[in-house]
Amino acid sequence: MPQEDFFNSFQQAVSIFNKHVENESFIRMVTHNDADGLSSGGILAMVALRMGARFKISSEKKLDDKLIARLVMEKPDLVVFSDFGSGYLDLIAESLKQDVIVLDHHLPRDYKAENIVHINPMLHEIDGARDIAASGVCYFLAKAIDPKNKDMACLGLIGALGDQQDKGERKSLTGLNTIIESEAEENHLLEKQVGLIFYGYETRPLAKAIAYTTIPYIPGLSGSEGNCVAFLKEIGIEILEGEKLRALADLTDEEKTRLFSTLSNHMVSSGCDSRAIHQLIGTIYTLKLEEPSTALRSGREYGSLLNACGRMNKQGVGLSVVMGDRGEAMTEAQETLEEYRRTIGQALDWVQMNEKVEEMDHIYVIKAMDQINDTVIGVVSGILLSQGILKEKKPIIATAVSEEDQLKVSARGLEELVEQGIHMGKIMQEAAEQVEGGGGGHDIAAGAYIPVKGEKKFLMEVDRLVGMFLEN
Repeated sequence: MPQEDFFNSFQQAVSIFNKHVENESFIRMVTHNDADGLSSGGILAMVALRMGARFKISSEKKLDDKLIARLVMEKPDLVVFSDFGSGYLDLIAESLKQDVIVLDHHLPRDYKAENIVHINPMLHEIDGARDIAASGVCYFLAKAIDPKNKDMACLGLIGALGDQQDKGERKSLTGLNTIIESEAEENHLLEKQVGLIFYGYETRPLAKAIAYTTIPYIPGLSGSEGNCVAFLKEIGIEILEGEKLRALADLTDEEKTRLFSTLSNHMVSSGCDSRAIHQLIGTIYTLKLEEPSTALRSGREYGSLLNACGRMNKQGVGLSVVMGDRGEAMTEAQETLEEYRRTIGQALDWVQMNEKVEEMDHIYVIKAMDQINDTVIGVVSGILLSQGILKEKKPIIATAVSEEDQLKVSARGLEELVEQGIHMGKIMQEAAEQVEGGGGGHDIAAGAYIPVKGEKKFLMEVDRLVGMFLEN
């Protein structure tokens, strides 16, 4: 049984982790810088804190030679990687000779080393793109170390929502995520309902909730609170109840129906297709122990907040929030989320106003160079693909300058293409190697780092590989 084998795979990691805590070893934790990585890292750090372990944690943009060299210099007794590592086992084994635990859900390399305990659902035929994220893997490890860590169940879901694993019916979570979900509900940590999934269902003023929604991206309304106020006035929905600003939860059923219907018509007239419109309705995940007035109350918005912290170089702030800081860190995280939304809005405007989406035989391409921050280029390409404005069924590949003559590449695919056999992670891995870069990821979302001079060759290779996948 794949699930049973997966859960059995934690035993060695639990044993090694416990041994190092008992020996008062120096444990070094390294996690990725997106919502999944930050929630994963937060879970691991909380486990270490509760056990009184000696540890240090950092959140990193990428796993490369420089990061490994830094870890070698620090001389830890145990290194724990979360939300990356599976594609770099050879690089890790080359330089790190101490105990290593890798907790990941991305496409793994076929590589074994005696000192590396590698836990990944994909090694057990479990879909790492849809059925469990790294935060879920870390949650199951935390629970295996001590069942009391069940109180972190919601954090196990934040990474899945941040990674957009809500691919089930009515935008629900599936697979192993549902086990975590049930445990969160049983412990009165989580509440679910189906409705319009704007950010801040019960917490944000209605116009702001619509303006803050980017998945789906609503042309003319996402990012513009003023336009949303005018839109609501035009369709006869009051934004005030007495002196109080109304939230989506305050609307009557008739008002919610009218709002959905009018938004659907607006999106169709703006060129969006039905797939994008269906994303307006879905499962709302409410974290019951979080304050109703904050972004942490909604599972998806919590994920957005962490993504904002990671991508705006405030990883430490994100980790602090995950670990319970509701004071200064929370205030800074909220401000970072506002800045992040503005950055995405400006990037989308640049792409659409300057008609920067190029079309090749089998892919769409955005070459942003230094016009879009490399940390948000993947979000921008994902939003453009989800709108349905790009009429051909093709993946989108976006590039932006990262650092030191390198380009960050983000690849986003479509579910129907994945069903036809396309695997963007494998394509990124293979094409990046052709230009002395590195890449990988999931079948539907992946990425790479390549030299700037290799961009043309890389894109031609990606176009060729996508075509080859579709022909087979």
